[in-house]
Amino acid sequence: MRTTHRPRVTRRKTCNRLCVLVAGVVALSLGGCDADRIEPLQPGPGGAAATYSALSTGGGHSCGVNDRGTFCWGDGDAGQLGDGSASDRVTPTRLLATVATVSIDAGAAHSCGVASDGRAFCWGRGADGRLGNGTIQTWLSPALVSEALRFSTVSAGGEHTCGVATDGAGYCWGRGADGRLGTGNELARPNPARTLGGHVYAQISAGVAHSCGVTTSGVALCWGEGEDGRLGTGNELDQLEPTTVLGGLVFTRVSAGARHSCGVTVDDDVYCWGAGQNGRLGTGAALDRLEPAVVSGEVDYTHVSAGDAHTCAVATDGRAFCWGDGADGRLGTGNELGRLVPTPVAGASGFRSVTAADAHSCGRLASGSVFCWGSGRDGRLGTGNESRRLSAAQIVG
Repeated sequence: MRTTHRPRVTRRKTCNRLCVLVAGVVALSLGGCDADRIEPLQPGPGGAAATYSALSTGGGHSCGVNDRGTFCWGDGDAGQLGDGSASDRVTPTRLLATVATVSIDAGAAHSCGVASDGRAFCWGRGADGRLGNGTIQTWLSPALVSEALRFSTVSAGGEHTCGVATDGAGYCWGRGADGRLGTGNELARPNPARTLGGHVYAQISAGVAHSCGVTTSGVALCWGEGEDGRLGTGNELDQLEPTTVLGGLVFTRVSAGARHSCGVTVDDDVYCWGAGQNGRLGTGAALDRLEPAVVSGEVDYTHVSAGDAHTCAVATDGRAFCWGDGADGRLGTGNELGRLVPTPVAGASGFRSVTAADAHSCGRLASGSVFCWGSGRDGRLGTGNESRRLSAAQIVG
């Protein structure tokens, strides 16, 4: 674990005056402008913590939307925090933009959000066109994805991004290797490209090298790299277009991780498939599964998130559970032991959602408070330092 350091102080930076105006929103290219003040999240009236309505964890950073704006924290070396810098932040720091996002998703080294009017914005590392603005440049603050499209959700993956348009059409952009964009080939796309099949989606999740989505009728589909069975199609073949997940299950949501995928069914069960190492599938064994396998235990779930080598979920009673690789405390169980079956997160209760990343996890309570656990490297837990946490710890602000 890296040595902890003091939080960086607020300062005003002087940069090259290179700005791009996109649909009325100031978006900074690498080098930025005479930057706005980088403001960490401050307590509200009476010292009250912010109330979060959205939350997401990426490879080494986290982002959330609260009653005071959009904030990110953690690893910022590629501009993925969107604060106009390439610096790490150990506490939540406000997005440098005039746009107010209502949903957000953090990827490996980029982040994306959707505004109330349906415009989508992405920022951070732009290689392969993963930001969807027609370039491969790195952007230090939000840049508009497409003037022509309006989105209900977006999902930032490893080196690609996917989203659901307001008409339910699926779009992906960025690196196309292994067919992860679902466009029928492996070409990179710097602008949103519609996925094949004409499906009407409720949600799409972009993983590291594959993607999964669920249609409005509850059918789960996956595409991209098929190694370890992560597509749930009964084999390990890559798929260049959305392909139905086996089992005939009706899903409400799906989550694509690094080498596995999970979903919640209408019966409140969680099923996982793909690589089983470290117990990340939650079936009680460390075996790969080529099609969905139900998670162990008699618990009803509302939400699931597949990370790198672990998974977390929220039960209908508000308890959070995690399973898989326990290194750095990413399971939040009070130690670093791996778990083959769902194990309760310690330190908080009353969860509404949870999000699993590489070596850390975060959860949002019904009250709007946010707690994180696992590796604290680069400040990704938002607790004001880089210390790891073995159980849920509330973020600063």
